[in-house]
Amino acid sequence: MKPASAPARILLCRTDKLGDVVLAIPCALLVKRLYPQCRVSFLAQPYTAPLVKLIKEIDEVIVAEPGMPVRSLAGLLRGQQIDAAIALYPEYRLAKALRMAKIPLRAGIAYRWYSPLFNYRHREHRKKNVKHELEYNLSLTYAALNIGGRWEDKLPSESIFPLDLKFPEELLRNVSERIADMNPDGKRLVAIHPGGGGSANVWRWESYGELGSELAKLEHLTVALTGGSAEINLCNHVQEIIGSHSHNLCGAMTLSELAAFYQKVDLLITNSTGPLHLARAVGSKVIGLFPRDHAMSPVRWGPYLMRDNVLMPPERGAMSDIPVDLVFEKIISILNKQ
Repeated sequence: MKPASAPARILLCRTDKLGDVVLAIPCALLVKRLYPQCRVSFLAQPYTAPLVKLIKEIDEVIVAEPGMPVRSLAGLLRGQQIDAAIALYPEYRLAKALRMAKIPLRAGIAYRWYSPLFNYRHREHRKKNVKHELEYNLSLTYAALNIGGRWEDKLPSESIFPLDLKFPEELLRNVSERIADMNPDGKRLVAIHPGGGGSANVWRWESYGELGSELAKLEHLTVALTGGSAEINLCNHVQEIIGSHSHNLCGAMTLSELAAFYQKVDLLITNSTGPLHLARAVGSKVIGLFPRDHAMSPVRWGPYLMRDNVLMPPERGAMSDIPVDLVFEKIISILNKQ
């Protein structure tokens, strides 16, 4: 089933982690290109919702608590006059709730046991990792709306990032003041995010410390550490190696502040994790450290259109086998081109 006329309200659903949500946001840009008058809603969990609210193309954010019962989720959506819902993250609870809410068009992938709950089932296997997750999301969205042609004709890939975020003035002022305090001379600002959010293979924290120590010796650079509240001990260990010539911002910023901060950095070095995609989405250069694991292939999960900025261990090697000097040389090469 596909819409017979232009939908007045479309719901995009992505209720998983930060990186996944960032890579789903371009679907809102696509919908607005297709239907400028359409109201775009986005279903997200509480910790990513503040970031989604900054996106100009998203008119409303609906917050779904983790583990919310199906009936409660359906009740949240029922009566909101949603014409089409696109499940960018396949989940039985969501698929069931969309049907119970009687949303006319319910789109999702075709290969889960609960896929019959969708009335548009997209036949494209993601597990083969032949293209980027962002492009898989756009393909599903475009096909579900039955436009014809290719999504790239409506939203050229090179136009997707940086995203246009509507930061509050006070937030921007606070972030700018924080940067000015730690970088009064206006040096190049390099951020290191050593964590992985529990879902990524991470480089050794000792290696991040050694890298930061080498970077801190360069007079034209300021080094900052970022991380979530659960990564404070990790960042403290990294900073102990770097020494006093670095700034530890771990746990000190909200997600929205982190996005504004990354917008100001010259480069972020991190693992295959949400902050990698966040920094890329706001227009910063990134270096992503990836394992030799097909499930985490940089083809699908690397920084979008920045494949040259991915570093991996040698064949059959572990993350710990990525040399510090290799990462250091890549950093200097990228900074010298800016």
